[in-house]
Amino acid sequence: MDAKTSARLKRKRKLLALYFGAAFLILLLIFFLIWIFYLRYIEFTEDAYVQGNQVSLTPLHPGIVTAIHTDDTFLVKRGQLVVELDKTDFKIALDLAKDRLGKAVRDVCEEFHQVFVFSAEIDLKTAELIRDAQDYMHRLGVFRQKGVSLENYEHAIAALRAQSASLKLSTALFNKALAAVQMTTLRNHPQVAAAAQAVRDAWVALYRCDLYSPVEGLAAQRTIQVGMWAPAGQPLLNIIPLDQIWVNANYKETQLKRMRLGQKIRITADLWGDEIVFHGTIVGLPGGAGNAFSLLPPQNLSGNWIKIVQRLPVRVALDPKEIEKHPLRIGLTCKALIDTRGQGGKLVPDTTAGSPLYQTPIFEKEELGDMLYIEQIIADNLDPSLSEYAEKPLPLVARTVNLPLIVQEALQEEEYLQKQIQQGPTSLGEELKSPFFDFLYKDYLR
Repeated sequence: MDAKTSARLKRKRKLLALYFGAAFLILLLIFFLIWIFYLRYIEFTEDAYVQGNQVSLTPLHPGIVTAIHTDDTFLVKRGQLVVELDKTDFKIALDLAKDRLGKAVRDVCEEFHQVFVFSAEIDLKTAELIRDAQDYMHRLGVFRQKGVSLENYEHAIAALRAQSASLKLSTALFNKALAAVQMTTLRNHPQVAAAAQAVRDAWVALYRCDLYSPVEGLAAQRTIQVGMWAPAGQPLLNIIPLDQIWVNANYKETQLKRMRLGQKIRITADLWGDEIVFHGTIVGLPGGAGNAFSLLPPQNLSGNWIKIVQRLPVRVALDPKEIEKHPLRIGLTCKALIDTRGQGGKLVPDTTAGSPLYQTPIFEKEELGDMLYIEQIIADNLDPSLSEYAEKPLPLVARTVNLPLIVQEALQEEEYLQKQIQQGPTSLGEELKSPFFDFLYKDYLR
């Protein structure tokens, strides 16, 4: 090989080395630019899991399981009957409450009638008092003329006083009876209302022997069998609503610096492989690391302390359409990749807007039909003669003893006569004295 050829090869090697060096520098520059503008904002973790709500079906009252209408992995519709408990005791309780309501209605009807009885008795006593007052006034005039005996006159005084006291008694009894029903109707009387509430309570308790699904989802973790005793509050099975699914991406605390609410995140599940990508959004940044909520939190004041980088669960909401097309299950492992370049979001939410709302309308049916049932019981036991007072109160007020004029005059005359007798021996006092005088005027009539 001559010198000329050797020099040409050296130049080629230098040019090749220069080209490779330039290419390497260009690639390094490209990688550096990619890292500067993209890769340093990317946060990735394989510590991500699918999470979701697990709705536990629990009885409010204890009972024996008589029927189960589903099993694990089967679909359950919202409002579907899932578990039945024995209803015998609750049917008996409802019948007992029904009887008590009927008795309460009849007792209140009796109280209304008692008011009318005492009202009529007051009118009767008033008429009798007027009659005895007239008799007394007549006998007083005749007695002064010595036309009737002392015994006859004493009987007139006793009858007048007795009728006056009887009228006061009837008036008091009327007011007492009226106080029990005043300003109330037969339907809203406290006794009837309390008994009606007991019927409602028994009605709802009977309804709750049937357990309905509050959501639509897959049944899981069935722990009961037919014939088993189910205590109150013990979960019988779980229902997993597949439309209430999200991902908790457990990032290291050193990775959360640039994360903000609203940032987009790419999720791949091991179930579907890397070909299926779920597009999620960060909707929640945690309020504490996992170790702070553990059953036995670490005691960092101990002497043998070792620093451990903590992980915090970042909540990622998924696209409902993507979940419907490719369903996920609670507990599946995922990979999460997030681009943190967008810093427009917040670290801590300042409003409740966007918070999830979980609700169910199935418990609104618990009292469906109970008011009609109560109304029928009241109608069956209501006195037809009092039907007008079923919706309106009695048009009566408390009464006082208002004596007619002739009764007032008779009592005034009798009182005046007593004073004359008590003032000392007079002609009239001497005439009235009898073996019955001391008892009648000194003990009874005072």
